[in-house]
Amino acid sequence: MIRLKTLAAQFSKFTVVGGLNFLFTLVLFYLSVVVLHINHLIALVLVSLIGMLLTYTLNYYWVFKPSEKVTFGSRLAKYIGAGLVSVGLNVLLLHLLTSSTHIAPFYGQLLLIPFVVLFNFFTARLWSLRAEQPSVP
Repeated sequence: MIRLKTLAAQFSKFTVVGGLNFLFTLVLFYLSVVVLHINHLIALVLVSLIGMLLTYTLNYYWVFKPSEKVTFGSRLAKYIGAGLVSVGLNVLLLHLLTSSTHIAPFYGQLLLIPFVVLFNFFTARLWSLRAEQPSVP
Protein backbone atom coordinates (compact mmCIF):
# COMPACT_ATOMS: atom_id res chain seq x y z
CA MET A 1 0.00 0.00 0.00
CA ILE A 2 1.33 3.39 -0.96
CA ARG A 3 2.02 5.86 1.78
CA LEU A 4 0.25 9.19 1.89
CA LYS A 5 3.66 10.91 1.89
CA THR A 6 4.61 9.18 -1.37
CA LEU A 7 1.27 10.07 -2.93
CA ALA A 8 1.69 13.72 -1.87
CA ALA A 9 5.22 13.81 -3.30
CA GLN A 10 4.02 12.37 -6.61
CA PHE A 11 1.13 14.83 -6.75
CA SER A 12 3.47 17.76 -6.03
CA LYS A 13 5.84 16.70 -8.81
CA PHE A 14 2.86 16.12 -11.14
CA THR A 15 1.67 19.71 -10.59
CA VAL A 16 5.18 21.06 -11.20
CA VAL A 17 5.26 19.15 -14.51
CA GLY A 18 1.85 20.64 -15.35
CA GLY A 19 3.08 24.15 -14.58
CA LEU A 20 6.17 23.67 -16.72
CA ASN A 21 4.00 22.33 -19.52
CA PHE A 22 1.73 25.37 -19.27
CA LEU A 23 4.66 27.77 -19.64
CA PHE A 24 6.31 25.71 -22.38
CA THR A 25 3.16 25.38 -24.49
CA LEU A 26 2.24 29.03 -23.96
CA VAL A 27 5.61 30.11 -25.37
CA LEU A 28 5.33 27.61 -28.24
CA PHE A 29 1.82 28.79 -29.05
CA TYR A 30 2.95 32.43 -29.05
CA LEU A 31 5.90 31.64 -31.31
CA SER A 32 3.73 29.56 -33.64
CA VAL A 33 0.95 32.13 -34.01
CA VAL A 34 2.71 35.49 -33.65
CA VAL A 35 6.19 34.78 -35.01
CA LEU A 36 5.61 31.96 -37.52
CA HIS A 37 2.05 33.01 -38.46
CA ILE A 38 0.64 29.48 -38.21
CA ASN A 39 -3.14 29.24 -38.01
CA HIS A 40 -4.11 29.36 -34.34
CA LEU A 41 -6.17 26.14 -34.48
CA ILE A 42 -3.38 24.19 -36.15
CA ALA A 43 -0.89 25.68 -33.71
CA LEU A 44 -3.06 24.68 -30.77
CA VAL A 45 -3.23 21.05 -31.91
CA LEU A 46 0.51 20.86 -32.58
CA VAL A 47 1.45 22.55 -29.33
CA SER A 48 -0.94 20.32 -27.38
CA LEU A 49 0.60 17.17 -28.86
CA ILE A 50 4.11 18.41 -28.11
CA GLY A 51 2.98 19.25 -24.57
CA MET A 52 1.57 15.75 -24.12
CA LEU A 53 4.91 14.24 -25.18
CA LEU A 54 6.74 16.53 -22.76
CA THR A 55 4.48 15.74 -19.80
CA TYR A 56 4.46 12.02 -20.62
CA THR A 57 8.26 11.93 -20.59
CA LEU A 58 8.65 14.04 -17.43
CA ASN A 59 5.90 12.17 -15.59
CA TYR A 60 7.43 8.86 -16.69
CA TYR A 61 10.96 9.64 -15.51
CA TRP A 62 10.44 12.02 -12.60
CA VAL A 63 6.98 11.42 -11.11
CA PHE A 64 5.86 7.80 -11.50
CA LYS A 65 8.85 5.85 -12.95
CA PRO A 66 6.74 2.78 -13.81
CA SER A 67 9.76 0.99 -15.28
CA GLU A 68 13.46 1.63 -15.82
CA LYS A 69 13.20 2.28 -19.56
CA VAL A 70 10.78 4.80 -21.03
CA THR A 71 8.46 3.35 -23.66
CA PHE A 72 6.32 5.17 -26.18
CA GLY A 73 3.96 2.31 -27.10
CA SER A 74 0.83 1.34 -25.23
CA ARG A 75 1.61 3.55 -22.23
CA LEU A 76 1.75 6.65 -24.43
CA ALA A 77 -1.45 5.64 -26.20
CA LYS A 78 -3.17 5.24 -22.82
CA TYR A 79 -1.75 8.59 -21.66
CA ILE A 80 -3.04 10.40 -24.74
CA GLY A 81 -6.37 8.57 -24.51
CA ALA A 82 -6.78 9.63 -20.88
CA GLY A 83 -5.88 13.19 -21.88
CA LEU A 84 -8.57 13.21 -24.55
CA VAL A 85 -11.14 11.85 -22.08
CA SER A 86 -10.07 14.54 -19.63
CA VAL A 87 -10.64 17.27 -22.20
CA GLY A 88 -14.02 15.79 -23.11
CA LEU A 89 -15.11 15.63 -19.47
CA ASN A 90 -13.84 19.15 -18.90
CA VAL A 91 -15.88 20.47 -21.83
CA LEU A 92 -18.99 18.62 -20.65
CA LEU A 93 -18.66 19.78 -17.04
CA LEU A 94 -17.93 23.36 -18.09
CA HIS A 95 -21.00 23.36 -20.33
CA LEU A 96 -23.19 21.96 -17.54
CA LEU A 97 -21.79 24.39 -14.99
CA THR A 98 -22.13 27.49 -17.14
CA SER A 99 -25.56 26.63 -18.51
CA SER A 100 -27.09 25.71 -15.16
CA THR A 101 -25.57 28.46 -13.00
CA HIS A 102 -24.85 31.19 -15.55
CA ILE A 103 -21.34 31.54 -14.13
CA ALA A 104 -18.88 33.10 -16.55
CA PRO A 105 -16.93 30.39 -18.45
CA PHE A 106 -13.57 31.69 -17.23
CA TYR A 107 -14.59 31.39 -13.57
CA GLY A 108 -16.31 28.08 -14.21
CA GLN A 109 -13.08 26.71 -15.64
CA LEU A 110 -11.17 27.97 -12.63
CA LEU A 111 -13.54 25.99 -10.41
CA LEU A 112 -13.04 22.85 -12.50
CA ILE A 113 -9.21 22.93 -12.60
CA PRO A 114 -8.73 20.99 -9.32
CA PHE A 115 -11.03 18.20 -10.55
CA VAL A 116 -9.29 18.02 -13.93
CA VAL A 117 -5.85 17.90 -12.31
CA LEU A 118 -6.96 15.12 -9.93
CA PHE A 119 -8.51 13.16 -12.80
CA ASN A 120 -5.30 13.47 -14.83
CA PHE A 121 -3.11 12.53 -11.87
CA PHE A 122 -5.06 9.40 -10.97
CA THR A 123 -5.47 8.19 -14.57
CA ALA A 124 -1.70 8.51 -15.02
CA ARG A 125 -0.86 6.94 -11.67
CA LEU A 126 -3.36 4.09 -11.79
CA TRP A 127 -3.57 3.38 -15.50
CA SER A 128 -1.26 4.85 -18.14
CA LEU A 129 1.89 5.18 -16.01
CA ARG A 130 1.16 2.49 -13.47
CA ALA A 131 4.23 0.76 -12.08
CA GLU A 132 4.93 -2.65 -13.54
CA GLN A 133 4.01 -5.50 -11.25
CA PRO A 134 6.80 -7.99 -10.64
CA SER A 135 6.15 -11.22 -12.46
CA VAL A 136 5.58 -14.27 -10.31
CA PRO A 137 7.38 -17.40 -11.56
